[in-house]
Amino acid sequence: MNRKQGEAPTQSSTFDVVGTGSNVYESEELIEGVAKWLETPQEVMDFVSEGDVSDTIVIARGGTTTFLTMALNAGIKGIITLQGAPESHLGIVSREYGIPAIMSVQFKQGVHTSRGETIPADGVRIRMDVSSRPSGTVSVEAGAPREDKPAVEPEHEPLSEEQQAQIALLLEKFGGEVPHGSEGDTIMQAEMTTRVLYADDDVKRDLTRQEANEAIRYYTWNEWDALSARATEGESGLIPRQEYEAMGIANCWFKHPTWLRTIEDRIGMDGIIDIGATGRREIGSKVNMLHLWALATATSFGRGIALELGLHETDFRADRVRTTFGTVRRLYKGLWSEGPILTSMKGYKAEILEKSWIERFTQNRIDLSDSATREAFVRFNGSAELMGFLLHFDNRTGVSDHGPYTLHDGGFVLVRDIFLNEPAWPWNNPESPLPWSVTVAMFFEAGTPLETKVVDISTLFTTPANYIPHISGVSVHQRDAWDTPMDEVRALTPEDMARLRTECEEQSSALYRRIAAMSTREKVEAGALTYSTGFALPVARAAGMYDELVADHGFTTIEPALEESYDTIVSGVATELIPRLFLTGSWGNPVPETASEVLSVNDRLRYQVYHAIIVRGFATVDKISDCTGLPVETVTAVLNEAIKAKHVKHNAKKGLNSLTGIGKGAYKLLRQTAVDEDTRSSIAVHYDRFLEPNRRFKQLTTDWQQGQTQTTESRFASVHGEITVILDGLTVIDSRFDYYTKHLSSAADSFRSGDTDALAKPLTDSYHDIWMELHEDLLATLSTTRTGADG
Repeated sequence: MNRKQGEAPTQSSTFDVVGTGSNVYESEELIEGVAKWLETPQEVMDFVSEGDVSDTIVIARGGTTTFLTMALNAGIKGIITLQGAPESHLGIVSREYGIPAIMSVQFKQGVHTSRGETIPADGVRIRMDVSSRPSGTVSVEAGAPREDKPAVEPEHEPLSEEQQAQIALLLEKFGGEVPHGSEGDTIMQAEMTTRVLYADDDVKRDLTRQEANEAIRYYTWNEWDALSARATEGESGLIPRQEYEAMGIANCWFKHPTWLRTIEDRIGMDGIIDIGATGRREIGSKVNMLHLWALATATSFGRGIALELGLHETDFRADRVRTTFGTVRRLYKGLWSEGPILTSMKGYKAEILEKSWIERFTQNRIDLSDSATREAFVRFNGSAELMGFLLHFDNRTGVSDHGPYTLHDGGFVLVRDIFLNEPAWPWNNPESPLPWSVTVAMFFEAGTPLETKVVDISTLFTTPANYIPHISGVSVHQRDAWDTPMDEVRALTPEDMARLRTECEEQSSALYRRIAAMSTREKVEAGALTYSTGFALPVARAAGMYDELVADHGFTTIEPALEESYDTIVSGVATELIPRLFLTGSWGNPVPETASEVLSVNDRLRYQVYHAIIVRGFATVDKISDCTGLPVETVTAVLNEAIKAKHVKHNAKKGLNSLTGIGKGAYKLLRQTAVDEDTRSSIAVHYDRFLEPNRRFKQLTTDWQQGQTQTTESRFASVHGEITVILDGLTVIDSRFDYYTKHLSSAADSFRSGDTDALAKPLTDSYHDIWMELHEDLLATLSTTRTGADG
């Protein structure tokens, strides 16, 4: 019988309850230990170097796993966080380790952090009552230090009761109306008029916009159902999770449609279906539910982020969502063969593997009735999962759950693939002794009092939350490389698991230090690639096209528009944006009937104005009007909209306009469509011709400024004649280049008439000023940077 919440043994009177939070899993044991606050990766590393930490209860800010990697491996006694939910990765891994955890604790008294949060003082003894769910309580020994007022005010105002109630409702029901689970699925499916989310035999056709929009609508609920609690996991002291999610998911929108179309054009629809079937035939395969689900949802979610950032308009390339969904549906056809493609439509059951695998697991089953064997497995399982999460920057691409698989005797098996050695990631140790993956099959006897739920992000949840005590046996298999044949996959012994556990802990410790040494931007961009590249990686590999996609299609790069948006994303936008979109599903923008691959009239005007600013760095309305040929009224209207969208920053005192980071990102997207490949190739020919007179003109101006003027007139005449011919050719391609002909000729006439400033005086529309603008225009149009050939 469980103790009443907060009730403790007889000595409880010496402890005072100071906080309540969300309990990860139930345990009858009253957990007591010494408090230790950890805020930075360096503090974590210093902490584990102190020696035995088995009597320590760690307190941390966020609910993410990877920050506490080294502490978890060191065998701490308990975890308390100020943010996060039991459904977070930290909650999951603490359960796997058997380390009690209470999350999102609001302490009533104690000392204060550097941000003004209240926590127990380091070194005081604290107790965790985890005897029931959903809540757990924290108590501190009587007389523990306390401060009445923080040295600094908390960074954020606490949520009002009304705001807390709104968030609670959004966590409980999608849009405040649709519940979690099969009840919610029934409601969402009732809205649908198509079978777009079924692996029917018509998967080889294009989807209609109606089908795509019905899929988007269902996916918004489906993602909320799986991830809404994750929206409140908070920050990580090691990895900027929400920042990289914003960049990575948006990158999926810009990249996945092209990659999937390129692959399908090469191997055909049957080839795509066969790749999907890999998940049934093979263990240790990343062709799994999470990766297929993410190829669809992240493409649409990423479009929602791009729209939130103001990078483009609603109709911009929107049909690419539809074509991507069609390809993903074919992958699902291979994975499931028939029926609904999402576990939320299947009662949250994921029987994916062929039955022969369950038979093979059964043949290699290791009994866990011996306590030493059980303890060895639990430590191995926890350290392997933690390595998988850390290597993949704290996301589910490193760990995949599926099942339950029913056994003949009425029992069942849950299966977990853990990916330990991903050669695609540059932060991975190329000399790592770890295998590509281990697959853990966990056996449960008939009548086990355990309810299971496997959501579409390949994540297992159970009731009660801690299923570890109910495991009766395990079968663990090792796959050495991603393409190791199935007949070479081998079963592991308890001794093998003990060895691997040690290697996982050593490798995760070294990896933790490598990640901690990265700059924030390096972490954000690395994490972003675990999403955009990571989701598509198994399909690219299976198609034999990984190297080609890297070489020709930016498979391991960030979209330039997002690189320009980095400062905006990390300025606090991501930490507000990602939780809100998760909770509300407002990322799911329908594909409009006006979806287009070409620029609208408004987009064309924006491109002209933004291009004029990019070339010059900053420009007045009159200057933009002059170089684009657009009326002042049109330029002013475009700029007003751009300022409202935070694309342009206006200096009222000087009348100058410059592009913000988001504005530069929007410009780069506009340029992709405004300058087609034929135009780019034609301009490139003239650019190559430009380089030689450019070199000579730069030398001419250098000589002039140094007083070497004897041959200036003849050299200038030669250069001006050549550039005039080049500009004639460029003007045929795009009439805006006539601006340079006109202004260079005007400056040339002034120089010949005796105005010596007209040649090279800075910031006077001199010949040199206009020449440099032309050079920048060519570079910007061609989306290239200066090289040695540019002089």
